Amino acid sequence: STQSTGSAYLPHTAGGMSSVSSLRLKFKTDFDKSVLLTNFEKRGWSRALYDEDWNFYWAGVHNIKPLFSPDNPTRLGDHQVVNHFPNHQELTRKDLMVKNLKRFKKEVEKECSASAETESYFLDFVPITFTLPADYTLFVEEFRRCPNSVWIMKPTSGAQGKGIFLINKLSQIKKWSAGKWPFSQSKETYVVSR
Repeated sequence: STQSTGSAYLPHTAGGMSSVSSLRLKFKTDFDKSVLLTNFEKRGWSRALYDEDWNFYWAGVHNIKPLFSPDNPTRLGDHQVVNHFPNHQELTRKDLMVKNLKRFKKEVEKECSASAETESYFLDFVPITFTLPADYTLFVEEFRRCPNSVWIMKPTSGAQGKGIFLINKLSQIKKWSAGKWPFSQSKETYVVSR
């Protein structure tokens, strides 16, 4: 458990609670962004030197993957926190998130049918979504069922709104796949949702 010291949290020690004077939090970061540094310093945290122990690491993905690698003998201590978690891409990549939500929905529906419950309405917020180009045939079937719908195309690993566009005709998908659509990167996987 933790003890609140303003906005910093300190772990309990074996002999009781840590005092603010006996433990000063140290941070490590891959970024020299002023918003991060200012917030850390306002909390009274100090930056850890290269080989110094740290409590909080604001890491880029390129450094997190090796940190969580099974081949890496280094493990996080009980006093260490990072801004990512193992396999975070299962939720942060749009195609993998859709795959996991669909799998979860099937499990919930299976459990509901086994227990005579019929509603799994709490997952109704997930829009009808397909991964392109893999699910193209399924997407076309659904598109033809609702021909007046607007669909949103998003690159699976994109961020900050880059590469997103709307379609309402199948011909637009053909232009996109041929690389003739603005922002298109036909080699990249996209998700399309209604």
